[in-house]
Amino acid sequence: MKRNSANGQNRVQVPICVPMDSVLRGPENRSPREVILLLHGFAETGERIFKKIFPAIPKEIADHAVILAPNAPFPMPVKTETGYIATFSWYFYDPAGDDYFIDMVPATEFLTQGLEKLGLASLPKRIIGFSQGGFLAPIAATSLTQVRQFIGIGCEYLVDEVPGTLPANIPYRIDAIHGSQDESVSVTRAQESYERIKNAGVLGSFTLIPDGKHRIDDRVRAAVEAALKSIEPA
Repeated sequence: MKRNSANGQNRVQVPICVPMDSVLRGPENRSPREVILLLHGFAETGERIFKKIFPAIPKEIADHAVILAPNAPFPMPVKTETGYIATFSWYFYDPAGDDYFIDMVPATEFLTQGLEKLGLASLPKRIIGFSQGGFLAPIAATSLTQVRQFIGIGCEYLVDEVPGTLPANIPYRIDAIHGSQDESVSVTRAQESYERIKNAGVLGSFTLIPDGKHRIDDRVRAAVEAALKSIEPA
């Protein structure tokens, strides 16, 4: 995918201050040893992915981790019969024109600065990203320190978007989980992009969920739990 200014318009980068609203759960009565960062899908929320993923996090990990599920920086109001609800997007990409209206840089800076403000930037990190959050995660990870693992659910692995040269720019494990009948993100493209990462020497596994759709269900949660257990807690 290419990075173009929207519709050929003139554009300058203007810094803005965006609040990080998030679900944050920390270990009780002890200092955290690591951060588990949950990145939601397009037009979803941090609360939604927290509720979907938290049951999959083994107790021995959750007891010593800060679990952070932020809303993405760009609001997407959704109209309902009773008014509007807030959902969020990490970036805006037009597949028809193979063009970013807003690329992944603002979201990457948003996550980096948010972790710094929360005093979590220096801790070891695992990232679990669903759909759009999964597309973003490896790009955002290049601006974070001590990333130990990325688990992608229903996403592609944008090797050409990640700054630097493989595998040096991905010094962490990547585990992929994808439904065989995913109606939103092509399983074929996901597998092909993941194979490029694997062939470059990055550790991890690709788990195919038979007849799985583009959603987080009990089988996906079981695969997330297994992936989290594949490396020792921090």
